[in-house]
Amino acid sequence: MKRVRDLPAWPPVGGGYDREDSLPSIQEVTIKEVNQVSGNKISFTCLFEKIDLGYDFMAPDEKTAARLVEILEDNVGKTLFSIEVFEIPAN
Repeated sequence: MKRVRDLPAWPPVGGGYDREDSLPSIQEVTIKEVNQVSGNKISFTCLFEKIDLGYDFMAPDEKTAARLVEILEDNVGKTLFSIEVFEIPAN
């Protein structure tokens, strides 16, 4: 089994943060909600200092996407960093 942190292109880059300094890290944002799932594409929202940040993540396949959605939904209010240790079943 691999972990969330082992997924290709993880962590995703958030959008919607318009300050001039750098985007907040995954240790600083908390999971708010999963907005949409389409096949293996997941769109979700995290919070940083009361600002919504949108994330899009393309999982390698639909099975992995479904597991990641489950992890995100089960960990609302926790940091995006905290889910990196959760396991994703091998295909």
